[in-house]
Amino acid sequence: MDYSRFLSDEHKAIRRAVDVLNAMTARAEQNVQVDIHDVNALLMFLHYFGDVCHQAKEETILFPALQSSEGFTSSFEPAALLKGHNEERTLIEQTQLTLFTDNHSEFVASARRLINVLSEHLTKEESVVFPLAEQILTREKAMEIGYRMQEADANFGYTQRKLLLDLLQQLADKYIRKAA
Repeated sequence: MDYSRFLSDEHKAIRRAVDVLNAMTARAEQNVQVDIHDVNALLMFLHYFGDVCHQAKEETILFPALQSSEGFTSSFEPAALLKGHNEERTLIEQTQLTLFTDNHSEFVASARRLINVLSEHLTKEESVVFPLAEQILTREKAMEIGYRMQEADANFGYTQRKLLLDLLQQLADKYIRKAA
């Protein structure tokens, strides 16, 4: 499978999760009851699918391949992207912690920050990193990255990946359709 399409498809799932979190947060802002277990499940999706599955592939496969490529330029800053990944991890954890407190406004603020950071980060990767990779990676290197990403998914577990995507679909059905 083409690695850039593979990563873009994962970004679509993460964007869908951001949309669901946005709908949940909007309900919370309007004092409409949101099941905290649903919110927690969505945050777990972002942790396992977004971080453990997706970002791990970027950090261990794509970013190192870009840095070692002949066409590598200083315009690609993996340290900034890794910092973004770490910020997302922290925000997911903070949002999860605020979810189980009585401080409603703290949860909303944390969720809004997470939504913004995830959205900006995905856009940056799609507008800068992916086009750069398409430009500088050889066909052979791109194929190797694709194979390594498939291997990473196998190690993560295809069943686990499917369960997470099914969970996301259930939450989207529950919150996006009702919000529309």
